[in-house]
Amino acid sequence: MVVPPFKTSFDKVSWTERRLIDLFWEIRHFNDSNPYEQVVESHPSKPNHVVHKAKLTGEIPNSTINLAGEIIHGLRTALDNAVFDIAVASGVADPRNAAFPFAGTIDDMASALGRCKDIPSELHPLFCGFQPYYEGNDFLWGLNKLSNTDKHRILQPFGTGVLRNRASVAGIGGYWEMPDPHVWDSEKNEMVIITVGPGTQFNYEFDFHIYVAFGDIEGMAGRDAIGKLTGMGTTVYRVLRAIEAECRRQKIVP
Repeated sequence: MVVPPFKTSFDKVSWTERRLIDLFWEIRHFNDSNPYEQVVESHPSKPNHVVHKAKLTGEIPNSTINLAGEIIHGLRTALDNAVFDIAVASGVADPRNAAFPFAGTIDDMASALGRCKDIPSELHPLFCGFQPYYEGNDFLWGLNKLSNTDKHRILQPFGTGVLRNRASVAGIGGYWEMPDPHVWDSEKNEMVIITVGPGTQFNYEFDFHIYVAFGDIEGMAGRDAIGKLTGMGTTVYRVLRAIEAECRRQKIVP
């Protein structure tokens, strides 16, 4: 049975949509497990001072990391498969240069088109219009960046927190110091809430939340994983539809 052009690509996008739902629930389960604790530690350089922290106690499961990797790979492959289908439909029996032309920057786009030189050159302006490079289409550039990253670096937990209005300080001296805003330390997987001096009592309520984002990857660090992957999936689908429509217009595919 002959597979119609682009069917494999659209099937992959549909598959990633289902896996994205699975990823959502995996991350939700991780967040609901409250994988952190509030601790009090001695200040490393100020005697008799203590530091209140929110510290991560759990790790993102490998199943969650693997799911994210599968989604990224599926979307990336869907684009390559579409270019391959164009080359075959154009009469190239054994395409060797039929990959989606991702580029580092707009200046690299001309050379990146060499990756898909087995397709008709009339389609090159269409691919340039997708802007699959840095400071072009963020979703396409990010997808390519993530696909070239070790999957175990893809996801990372981040913490966000805010001190509620109900807080009071008492004691002799009354020294305390608090970051503004509170900043998550991704290397130590912790956040300093407040530093309190000797003889000071500080009562507070602190709202803290863990979310899963992309790790230390250029242009992607700290960005919500589900939101960005959803945008990438929608973008890939729109790119495939545009490719299909233009190929039909140029009668490359029926």
